[in-house]
Amino acid sequence: MIVSVINKKGGVGKTPFAFSIAKDLGLFLQSNDNSIIETLYPNMTKISETPVLLDDCVYDFGGFVEKGILEIIKKSNLVIIPCVPSHNSILRSIETLQEIKEANSNICILITNYKDGIEKDKVHKTIDEKFKSIHCRYFFFKTSKIIDNTSIKEKTFTELYNESSLSRISYKHFFNEYQKLLKTIKNSK
Repeated sequence: MIVSVINKKGGVGKTPFAFSIAKDLGLFLQSNDNSIIETLYPNMTKISETPVLLDDCVYDFGGFVEKGILEIIKKSNLVIIPCVPSHNSILRSIETLQEIKEANSNICILITNYKDGIEKDKVHKTIDEKFKSIHCRYFFFKTSKIIDNTSIKEKTFTELYNESSLSRISYKHFFNEYQKLLKTIKNSK
């Protein structure tokens, strides 16, 4: 199982999603970007400018399609592109899709940190119109503190959700969508 999480735009949730997916599924985690993942997931993480292709690995690509990354994307069972509803994020997501679409068409778009249906629909519609020939699967993650809390509390989405009855109420909608994403990842083997 190889999963690549990528976007040329920073701050869209790549690292929290890559970390949570890797740890929740018991997979190794690699990144080509400076981040806190080695602290979050010790002994199962590697940061390197040139990531190595490994089975059972999630890749947190710091947004750049550099040497070797396209080869890993080609071999990935699934490519995940998180995107927030800002204009710049949408443009960078489209650029990322443009660069990887020939390498791998098994793509999931995560629309993250949106406030309402208008923002969610704007991202979905803009990407769909630009890439009519690619069938992207979409997952929708409304604004939630759970994304920031992965770094603050050093826990995955699943661990945060299971902390207490209050966290299960607070994170219910986010976690339900995350469960759908995990199921899609497992089924992409």
